Amino acid sequence: MKILGAFGSKTKNSQLSAYLLDEKTVIDAGNLIQSLGRDFLKLDNILISHAHFDHIVDLPTAIDTYYSELRKSVNIFATQEVIDILKENIFNNKVWPDFSAIPLMNSSEKTIVFHALEYFKEYTIGNFRFKPYPNFHTFGSCGYIINDIMVFTSDTFLCYHTWDFLNNNKNLKQLVIEVSFPSAYNRLAVLSKHLTPLLLEDELKKLKREDVKIYINHMKYEYMDAIINELKEIGLYDKVTILDDNSEIEIG
Repeated sequence: MKILGAFGSKTKNSQLSAYLLDEKTVIDAGNLIQSLGRDFLKLDNILISHAHFDHIVDLPTAIDTYYSELRKSVNIFATQEVIDILKENIFNNKVWPDFSAIPLMNSSEKTIVFHALEYFKEYTIGNFRFKPYPNFHTFGSCGYIINDIMVFTSDTFLCYHTWDFLNNNKNLKQLVIEVSFPSAYNRLAVLSKHLTPLLLEDELKKLKREDVKIYINHMKYEYMDAIINELKEIGLYDKVTILDDNSEIEIG
C-alpha cells in the first residue's frame, strides 16, 4: 500500500486521503491527479470509504482530465448510500457531468460504473479481498478488512467492530486508524465523529493483543505537531507508526 495522501486537510505540505494498493486498485480519491498523473489510466478500481470531500475530490476531476484517453470503464465501489450521494450531489449534470451515463470515446461502455458494496460481505476486487464494515463515521461510511490481514478503518469514531475483528481473528496483523484532532478539540472530534489521541487511547484498551502493528493517518495537518506531542505525552507515540504522504505499508 502506497499512501498517496495521508492527511485530513490539504495544505502546501499535505495531501488528502488516497491509498494505492497496486497500479489497478486504490482506496479513496483525495489525491489521484498529482500523485499518479497519467498512471491514473492504469486504474480499474476505486473504492470510496465515504462521501466526504477529502476522500472524493479528485474523482470527478480525474475522470474529466483523462476522459479522452480512457479505454475501459473505471469501476467505483462504495456502499449504496455513498453511491446515491455521489450521483445526487456530484455526478448530477449540475455540479459535474454524469459520467456513469456518458460512454467512453469510440465505445458503448460507460465511463464509470458504480458497484454497491454490502457490509460484512467479502468481495474480490482486482488482486485483493475486501470486507466492508460500518465504522460509525458518517452516513454509509465503511472501513475495510483487506486480504484478511489489515483492518483499514478510514475515518472512524468509537467502533466496536474494529476491536471485535482484531480480537477474534489472529490473522489480522495490521491496523490503519485515524487521529484527526488533538484532544483539546474533543467537542469538534465527537460532533464530526473523529478520533483524538485520548479517544484512541481509550479505544486501544479494547484490543486484547500486543502483536498488531498500528498505523496512524488522517491527521489534520495544522494540528500535526500538537497531536504528535500528545501521543508522546500519553505514551502511545512509540507504539504506533505515523503515516505521511508517500509512506508505504507491505500488507502482510
